[in-house]
Amino acid sequence: MSEIIRVENLSKQFGQVQALEDVSFSIRENEVFALLGDNGAGKSTLIKILSGVLQRTSGEIYINGEQVDLKDYNDAEEMGIETVYQDLAIAPNRTVAENIYLGNEILLEGPLGRLLNFVDDDRMDAESRELLSRLELDLNPRSEVKNFSGGEQQSVAIARALQSDPEIVIMDEPTSALSIEATRRILELIKRLRDQGVTIILISHNLENIFEVADRAAVLASGRLIGVEDLEGVTDDELVGMMMGRGRSSS
Repeated sequence: MSEIIRVENLSKQFGQVQALEDVSFSIRENEVFALLGDNGAGKSTLIKILSGVLQRTSGEIYINGEQVDLKDYNDAEEMGIETVYQDLAIAPNRTVAENIYLGNEILLEGPLGRLLNFVDDDRMDAESRELLSRLELDLNPRSEVKNFSGGEQQSVAIARALQSDPEIVIMDEPTSALSIEATRRILELIKRLRDQGVTIILISHNLENIFEVADRAAVLASGRLIGVEDLEGVTDDELVGMMMGRGRSSS
């Protein structure tokens, strides 16, 4: 598989605090790439840089071989990167379709749409239904999200990220606080996305989930990269040791 993202000597400093220091790694197309580390390791800072929310202090980011400057969320979106944060930003009193197109509503054609911003609900419902079918999600586009379980709301948030047909989706703790069954469904969805050609960057504290869906993992500790490991060749105990700052040979 060819590389889709490469970061070189990426650093981020907040005043006197060094949140990331000279982090370098690459991510391949169509893989689930996990970011591991304890709280304060630098994971959240890293994904915020990749999603355009934060600006790097130094270092380079390459996407599909092109050096990029992700100044904001729109830059990241234009480069094919979408992010599903732990705070799902779901509008509970709106429908599935309205949530999927939240902020990107499809307007009616003609003067009503252009001048009065009238939304084309029928088209949004139809396109949402098509997207949900492709993702194999049994959700009614016209249902209000407030009645959904946590797992169903997580599925809606992921579907919203897929609405723009991105190459890369970053997921921050997508199974946090979910039931066993809801977790299973989200992990199966992640696998389907990979099989459909989407590259996933996954943050999770659940090593069992990481081993189930991820191909490789980068381990961070105190803002530094400890190593990048193929998960077929490493144990959970070794990963825990790396998260504590003990190095292991990178692969």
